[in-house]
Amino acid sequence: MKKIITALAGTSLLTLTLGLVGCGDTSSTTEKKEVSAPGGTTTTTDKKEIKQTGKNPPSAETTTPAAPKM
Repeated sequence: MKKIITALAGTSLLTLTLGLVGCGDTSSTTEKKEVSAPGGTTTTTDKKEIKQTGKNPPSAETTTPAAPKM
């Protein structure tokens, strides 16, 4: 009986952990810029991360509204 309870508890913990890990989707972009000048070179790295959760999350893209029709 003790082995069954231990197995069920372990299975429940594993299921809960995997369920929580799969809830959100993330997307990231990395932009690297290198600028050369007479005094030297400068490198800038920008990393943007977008998190989305839920069944049907809104688009992560920035959209501009359509112009009004006349």
